[in-house]
Amino acid sequence: MNEKYDCFISGAGLGGLLSSAMLTKHENRIFLAEKLPFLGGRFTSHKYEGFEIPTGAIHMIPHSQKGPLGQLLLHYLQLPVDIQNVENYTEWYWPNRKQIKHKSFLGIFKALPKRSQSFFVIKKLILGVRNSKHHTEPFHEYLEARTKDPQVFQFFNAITGFALSLDISQLSTASMFRFLIKLYQKGRPGIPIGGCKEVISTLANFSIQNRLGNMQKNCELKKLELDGSKVNLAVCRNLNTNEEFEVKATNFILNLGHFQINDILQNSEIPFRLPSAPVAKGGGFAFRSNTSILGSSAVAQFPENEYFKGAVEPTMVSPNLAPSGKHMFLTHHIFKSNDVVRDSRRARDEVLATFPQLEEEDELVIHTFHKNWPVNFASQGNDLANFSSEVDNLFFVGDGFKGNQGWVMTEGVAYGVYQVVDKILSKKHN
Repeated sequence: MNEKYDCFISGAGLGGLLSSAMLTKHENRIFLAEKLPFLGGRFTSHKYEGFEIPTGAIHMIPHSQKGPLGQLLLHYLQLPVDIQNVENYTEWYWPNRKQIKHKSFLGIFKALPKRSQSFFVIKKLILGVRNSKHHTEPFHEYLEARTKDPQVFQFFNAITGFALSLDISQLSTASMFRFLIKLYQKGRPGIPIGGCKEVISTLANFSIQNRLGNMQKNCELKKLELDGSKVNLAVCRNLNTNEEFEVKATNFILNLGHFQINDILQNSEIPFRLPSAPVAKGGGFAFRSNTSILGSSAVAQFPENEYFKGAVEPTMVSPNLAPSGKHMFLTHHIFKSNDVVRDSRRARDEVLATFPQLEEEDELVIHTFHKNWPVNFASQGNDLANFSSEVDNLFFVGDGFKGNQGWVMTEGVAYGVYQVVDKILSKKHN
């Protein structure tokens, strides 16, 4: 291809599509290449038996309209996306107790069974924030030095297990506090009407309407070629025809996991590698039901479960995600070992024990992420730099490049994208 684009983007997940939409808004011509036969990566859905089954993101935006993703969609891009707040911030299910509901983040201080536990959490969280950046030890060690109460540990593990797919032993105290501060500042989650796929479709259409340039699915990035200290072209392969072709561009954005990026750098003979980083691993189930399981659109948390950490029912806000009169119940679990099959079975057992009205035949699908599939994520607090220190015009977006500011999941992806796009636009205008 002889045409030179302003930016080549590999990976049309949320990070790649956000980057494309923001750049085309500023009249940049983009070549967007996606290896899979569909757009959206883990932030979309596929219809199965009339249900919109999410590929990972459970049809939820962590901070609704107030977080980076909502701000970029609704204000920066001014897209016609409808994001509705969930009913309550969180609902807590402790065994043999009535569930505890709260509408704001501060309500979590009453989410523990005993007042003394809530007082401890208030004291250690509020008084610990000022000095939290100096604490590099794992968060479970921070807690062990201050309490032996197992329910306090279960409480925090439920939060990080659902939101981050991490045990608190895998999270530094500084990262935990950054994460909790963002939860406090930005409020409850929201559900986009029509789910993740509606957001993805709207982003893709925005880029196309703004003369995107070129968007190709089933298109794999094989390698990059350098001209001095800059990349000048990408070598791609059409997976349908096996044909290879070149794309010239001024800037290059990779919305890929760091294992894939390092493979491409090695194929390209570029003397630069991303450092290794710990990855999160977990999964979830989608169940069908004739009646609501939770009776609410809030995030439900299960602190005494070992694997099954949380659940949502997005059809309470967006009924069109399921056939008429049906509900979709989505769960999230973590892996405690490398035996994904065994841990998933144990998580399923906990789901069915917690909600006996569900039957195994109500299960629609299970999805998992671990190791290098579907992409490799740097876990919370281990985000990598979203630009290359060796190559002037090479940038990275996605779940491994969130900016390390405490933003969770898609909010972190949006924050990282904003950093990259701002840098590219600043270079262009200077």
